[in-house]
Amino acid sequence: MATLTFKKGSTPYTLHLHFMNGGSLTFVEASKSKRDGGLEIYHLSQRVADLHKKFQEAKAISPLMVIDEPNGRGGTHARYFYKASSCVFENKPGARVYG
Repeated sequence: MATLTFKKGSTPYTLHLHFMNGGSLTFVEASKSKRDGGLEIYHLSQRVADLHKKFQEAKAISPLMVIDEPNGRGGTHARYFYKASSCVFENKPGARVYG
């Protein structure tokens, strides 16, 4: 079995740490500049897919979860987070395993 490894400072590493600490992200939150309290991560859905792939390659169960929520413009957006990380979204209706 392979092990889950991250390159320090990489986007998957940054996301992993954020989610492990109980954080969650939407595209808008992730793409905010660091100066404005964001992570400056663009194309969040692709970066989350990259993170998920790391778990698959390591043959590990991915803790990634997603919930759709209103975006304030009449539509919805995805909010990503980890299961069992004390994230408040885990037990909300509509939360599901990513993938």
